Amino acid sequence: MNRNPYLLLVSLLIFGGASAQQNPGAPGKAAAQTLAPDHDTTYYRSFSGTIIARTYLSRSYLQFKMEPPAGIALMSYPVNKPLSLGVGLTYKSFSFSFSKGLNFLQSNKDKGETKSTDLQMHLYKRKWTIDLVASFYRGYYLNPRGLGVEDNHDYYVRPDVKIKMIGSSVHRVLNSKRFCYGAGLSQNAWQQRSAGSFLLGGKAFYITISGDSSFVPYSVDSNYYKSNIHKLHVFEIGPGIGYAYTLVLQKHYFLLGSFEENFNFRLSHETGNGIGATKVGFSANYMLRLAAGYNTNRWGLTLAWLTTGTKLQGKEFDYKYTITAGNYRLVYARRLAINRKMKNIIGPDVD
Repeated sequence: MNRNPYLLLVSLLIFGGASAQQNPGAPGKAAAQTLAPDHDTTYYRSFSGTIIARTYLSRSYLQFKMEPPAGIALMSYPVNKPLSLGVGLTYKSFSFSFSKGLNFLQSNKDKGETKSTDLQMHLYKRKWTIDLVASFYRGYYLNPRGLGVEDNHDYYVRPDVKIKMIGSSVHRVLNSKRFCYGAGLSQNAWQQRSAGSFLLGGKAFYITISGDSSFVPYSVDSNYYKSNIHKLHVFEIGPGIGYAYTLVLQKHYFLLGSFEENFNFRLSHETGNGIGATKVGFSANYMLRLAAGYNTNRWGLTLAWLTTGTKLQGKEFDYKYTITAGNYRLVYARRLAINRKMKNIIGPDVD
């Protein structure tokens, strides 16, 4: 009984000390770990807790090129879309944007009209870059001018040709403590010193191209036309590796370049009159991102280009197909603080 007060005192000291270490406000090791930044702040400043408002001009595309055997002209089906004007908001991982085509800037009515729906999400998190795409395009014209038509001044217009692409790409940013993708592409950070990072990940895409009749006019390749190959399906999946680097000049100006190469298992299928040619193999495709701009703690201006492409060879007529997708974008972004903490992080618009 006489030892009970001492035991009680020792217990209070032990549990009291443990409670003090777990208290975030106490000057203990746990509190220091909680307050420590998750990246090197001498290389980039993160604004992930702010609302990022942006306005932009953009142009997207989804098109394909056909390279026939020797002796037949090279052909491509590009889009005919005007620039779009858009506005958007981003908070943490959630983004919303709306854009409208500036139809008065339509380049050439003789090329027909491309109608499209683009559902794209590009997440540039600290350790990961994630791309989700669902694009649906209809209405193309054949390039070069005069190919497949009687009048050499006209374009062979195909309002029936459709391309659909659904896919995703995920890559791990290995040097996330010093390099930030978002500083150059989503305006959620400010890269203040030059840095780069290797990328590891993978990609999976499904693409279908279809028309009411042969992709190739009779006057260009009569054999292809008679076989009426009018559908092409492509599925690719595989791992990839890449590298990204941001060059920073005078703290505010930046140039970003990123290249990813994927090595894929590929399944393709051509459909025509009595033709159902399936080809299985391996291929490589790429994703390229380029950006240049100016950043401060309150606003940023970025000109960016993102493009991805894949190549395959048909089985029936030895045609080589190249499918490319991407967009150009000029963005002005403004960072808006939503609480006192973020106001302190952003601070006044100075160096």
